[in-house]
Order: sequence, then structure tokens, then C-alpha cells
Amino acid sequence: MLPVLWPVVAMHVVAYALAGMAIGAITGWVVSRMTKGRRPGFVKNALLGSFGFLGGIISCARIPWPENTVVEQLPGGGSVATTMGRYQHPQRVAVALAILFPLLLELYKWNKHKSAPLT
Repeated sequence: MLPVLWPVVAMHVVAYALAGMAIGAITGWVVSRMTKGRRPGFVKNALLGSFGFLGGIISCARIPWPENTVVEQLPGGGSVATTMGRYQHPQRVAVALAILFPLLLELYKWNKHKSAPLT
């Protein structure tokens, strides 16, 4: 296994955090428009999206998963077998969490506002 330099890891973490922030801000804005909310909290939604994206990536890297072996046939007649002990598509989980957290926040705010007594 090749060691990865820390600047490369830091660059990827920052890129994932920015992607999560964008997903969270857009999700919060869309949900607040759909629920006719007063004002979406862009900063909160962006932070929740970033937290969800990074949490999804890190949890998929840390949580064990049943082993999966894939064998690919090479054109020259050989084959390559790859065995994974972790979930193979962590970006899918990360995007789902980056959407889910701001969605839940905006729906909570909408439900709280809807059930508040009018004075």
C-alpha cells in the first residue's frame, strides 16, 4: 500500500467539505421554497450538508462491510481479483446524508412554524 501525503488528504477533505456545503445549501433553499418558509438558514444548512458529507465518507471508510471479491478478465488472458472489506461507494452515502440533514432541519422548522399558535 502506498502512503498518501497529508496535503493530498487535506485537499480531498476540503473538496468534500465544499461539496457537502453546496449540497446542503441548495437542499435547504429548495425545501424552504417548497414549504414556503420564511428564510432558509444558508449557513446552518451548509454546515449540516458538510457534516453529513464528511460523516458519510468517514463512516463508510471506518465501518466494516462484508467482503466482496470482484474478478476481472484481462484482454491478454489473465485475471485480476480485488477484495474489499469496506463499502465500495461511500460518495452515495455521503450525498444522501448531505441532503438528509438540511432537509430534516428545514422540515423541523416548517413543522414548528406551522404548529405555533397565531397571536
